[in-house]
Amino acid sequence: MASLNPIAGALGTQRAAHLLRRATMGPRLQDITSFAGMTAQAAVNALIQTQPAPPFPVDPSSGTDWIFPNTVSPTSTNLADYTRSWWMENMRAGGANLTERMIWFYHTHFPMIMTRIENNPQFAIDYLRLLRYYALGNYKDLTKALVIDNAMLLHLDGNLNIKGVPQENFAREFLELYTVGKGEELSLGNYTNFTEQDVQALTKALTGWGIDPSFQTIDPVTNIPTGKVKGSATTSSQHDVTSKQFSSAFNNQVIQTGSVTGTNAAVAAVYTELDDIVNMVFNSPHTAKHICRRIYREFVYYDITAEIETDIIEPLAATLVSNNYTITSVLEVLFQSEHFYDLDTPITEDNNIGAIIKSPMDLIIGTMRLFNLTVPDKTTQLTAHYEMYGQLIGQLDLQGLQFFEPYDVAGYEPYYQFPGYHRFWISSNYLANRYKFSELLISGFNGMSGNLLKLDVVAFVDTYCSNPGDATILVQELTDWLFPITLDTVRFNYFRDDVLLDQLPAANWTAEWNNYVNTSSDVNVRLQLESLFMAMMQTPEYQLF
Repeated sequence: MASLNPIAGALGTQRAAHLLRRATMGPRLQDITSFAGMTAQAAVNALIQTQPAPPFPVDPSSGTDWIFPNTVSPTSTNLADYTRSWWMENMRAGGANLTERMIWFYHTHFPMIMTRIENNPQFAIDYLRLLRYYALGNYKDLTKALVIDNAMLLHLDGNLNIKGVPQENFAREFLELYTVGKGEELSLGNYTNFTEQDVQALTKALTGWGIDPSFQTIDPVTNIPTGKVKGSATTSSQHDVTSKQFSSAFNNQVIQTGSVTGTNAAVAAVYTELDDIVNMVFNSPHTAKHICRRIYREFVYYDITAEIETDIIEPLAATLVSNNYTITSVLEVLFQSEHFYDLDTPITEDNNIGAIIKSPMDLIIGTMRLFNLTVPDKTTQLTAHYEMYGQLIGQLDLQGLQFFEPYDVAGYEPYYQFPGYHRFWISSNYLANRYKFSELLISGFNGMSGNLLKLDVVAFVDTYCSNPGDATILVQELTDWLFPITLDTVRFNYFRDDVLLDQLPAANWTAEWNNYVNTSSDVNVRLQLESLFMAMMQTPEYQLF
């Protein structure tokens, strides 16, 4: 039976690594060691500590950021890629903390297509700032803030939704993707959790909002620029003031605009109406369950059985509601649970550890974090820094992730598309490019600025392995770090005997390593270690977490 009962005792190495793989953008070796000695509760408390916001990205042409009131150099044409690079660097450099993982999760849940907003380059930064602000905060408040976010207003045509000319895009996605979920279609236009009537009523309630490219409209809570109500400082000119009748899915509620003069509403009344509709939708029991299913698929597994729905989703949803949609209330329970660590089922049945295929982002950023790779410094080597991330963005694309450019408004298919989900990350081409990435990493990514990124296998082993001259200890430590599951004897022996030792006695490896230590000549050990690292990274096991 699936159980949310908390586990007791220290996590140990494998469970600590599992938690860090799922709750961060990849474990670092020092974090695995640190978390292994913690209880699950202490580990979760460490993960949810507030983190400082990173400095804004810098445009090499101007030497400054492009956030108002700064002006952008007219020669800059790569601000979208600079934004992507900045975000990837934040993921790589983030500590043992849940924040960066939640920003990525929210991006896949509230997806944004960069090409729809890149003519307003600050909008993308403000969207990411908003996700960061609420990463460990209140899901309801984040959802409401995104309704009037400049980027979201452009992305889903909310700025085109005016009285008399309704534009339903945002209202439909708000219900179907972000809140109650679609549910089963019971009849034409009735999706169980909402109806076409609700889409139309919500569309009317969301009329009259527009973007503010002057960045003068500031959210007093987040201090981040937002969209604004169309009209004057006090009066809305484009908000539909007629009554909004919702269906039985929302208890037949009627929402009426207050403070109407003629056919126009007071700006304050439009904000109040936004509060009213958000409260109404979040009072639906389907909203908490929908986001908890989404959380489950992100952090545990894609398949939600009847047992999981009853034993996991429903109690998590109750926890979320009782905590007024504070998202960490759910994650604290989940990350301490027997279910999360596979302690509620037999060892060979329904395991979650090592059951999810890594996204290309998890593979690339997680590899950089695991091997503690250094990157060109963004302060002293900004051009090389962007050049390196430009190559990695290309690697994401080759592996099936068009970063910040999902296929449609629902986002990236592996996060929502039934029944394949994470299996969409793997095709013959995508898998070949994943394997190629490991080759490039070991040979080194090079560009106009010289060497940009390289995994030095000898230096890594020399620095982190406890006894590199012992083939068994060496391979055991590497398999523990690289793979989420424990290898059986046959598989372990393959990496040690066939790959590292090439069927030679273990004493040969010990002699080669001692020769390297004594002479600093690493030619022989490098060849063997590169073969080993390549073989381990080009395995099904390394594609899982």
